[in-house]
Amino acid sequence: MHAPTRFARPKIRGVSTYTVLGFAGYTIAAIGVSLVAVAWHIGQGDRLAAEIAPPLAFLAVVAANRQHFGRERIVFYQTASAAIVSAGLASAAIGGEAARVVDLATVGVGTFLVFGRAGCFAVACCHGMPARHGVVYGDAHVAVGFWARWKGRALWPTQLVEAAASGALVAVALAVGWDNPGVPALIYIVAYGYLRFALELVRGDSARPYALGLSEAQWTAIATLIACAAWRPGAITIAAAGGLAVAGGALASTRDRRALFLPPHLHELDRACRDAAADGGRHETSLGIAVSVHALPDARHDWVLSSSSPRWSAAAARRLAAALWTAHDVVEGRLAGVVHVITPGSRDTNAAGAARSGT
Repeated sequence: MHAPTRFARPKIRGVSTYTVLGFAGYTIAAIGVSLVAVAWHIGQGDRLAAEIAPPLAFLAVVAANRQHFGRERIVFYQTASAAIVSAGLASAAIGGEAARVVDLATVGVGTFLVFGRAGCFAVACCHGMPARHGVVYGDAHVAVGFWARWKGRALWPTQLVEAAASGALVAVALAVGWDNPGVPALIYIVAYGYLRFALELVRGDSARPYALGLSEAQWTAIATLIACAAWRPGAITIAAAGGLAVAGGALASTRDRRALFLPPHLHELDRACRDAAADGGRHETSLGIAVSVHALPDARHDWVLSSSSPRWSAAAARRLAAALWTAHDVVEGRLAGVVHVITPGSRDTNAAGAARSGT
């Protein structure tokens, strides 16, 4: 167990750090877009399209998600794509420089993301999987929704990587494509698509849908690159879209092997563990992993994991155990498909009340 990372604070004087950095990011992005628009001699109509259409699209997407899911669900890729497309369409509708407006909107979104992901880092959303070194969250983050199972564990700092990369991509896109309308947007969108596709492999938050073994963001990354190839067909854009599509196909082909270790199943297995500790019964996940728990005479706990699934093995059990418990020993059972995970009772679930905390 590690002490929480010092600078990851969910609140600043009682206000959510995410909210504070979100407003700061929007303000700085708006100023940046205005300055670049002046430098590019963009007309007033196009400036309004670049500055007004994106936030309106953001609000529209959030409202649509709230209506559909019954709760607020902000997905960056959805809102960013809507913002950029809406700005370009608004410019085209008034006969403006649509390519330049798409550049402006993309630069604005990329700048905002630097602060947005810093906010995610502070409040522990969009976090990574366990790692040897990384960011550590504590009780204050559990109180605002962080998974208690990973409290005190080092996690991949996915938010900081994405924030730093987004800032660098904005700078590179402007430097390389300054005199070429549409190029800054292509550089940022294509590079970000690959970045996000890769980061999804070490994301640990579970509140994201998966299909065929790919996360929603990975599917969106493929779609955005295909859209770029359709917008500006060329060797680079077509190759980039094809490359990411091939990577997606590779992940889809291995989905059965990876399914046990994806965040949704890890959280489902955690709930099964808590239920087993609460009622002493045997509980099974949707992927066929059963769990029960027994107290040992020395106060340790014996978590019995079993499955008849072809994807199940002692190696899979060890990987799941490493994801769910910090201190543990894995012992293969005498019966085929049964594995025992022995954990210290003093620091693990030893009563129904403790089980509900997920520690």
